[in-house]
Amino acid sequence: MPKTISRHLQRQWAVQLLYQIDMTEMDFPRAWRQFLKIEPEAQKAFYCRFLVEGVLEKEESLDKIIISRLKNWSRERLSRVDLSIIRLGLFEIFFCPEIPGAVAVNEAVELGKKFSSLEAGKFINGILGHFAAEKK
Repeated sequence: MPKTISRHLQRQWAVQLLYQIDMTEMDFPRAWRQFLKIEPEAQKAFYCRFLVEGVLEKEESLDKIIISRLKNWSRERLSRVDLSIIRLGLFEIFFCPEIPGAVAVNEAVELGKKFSSLEAGKFINGILGHFAAEKK
């Protein structure tokens, strides 16, 4: 029986890809090919691919939403990894109706703790929590 790739792991990979694309300005197909050299099992990570392509497609509107929630901050002050995580969380909240808002927020907070810092988790929760509450 083939091993199922958890959505949690696919979200981790999506953050890594989004961060790589943001840092290198590489296009998605090239970044995906490079990522598969490191994580060949990601070939079957359809949710990861869906997330990355969706975030990239909606990036401008996601950034406008992020900016609307920043108090005394600019988007440029956000770390790029935090920005990638927030974009991913917002994408799930707004464009993945099968994902409960609380799940999207919790996953993003955990990603923030893993890839950024404990403080980032709190910050991410503050931004995404507002929108998840509206999704109910």
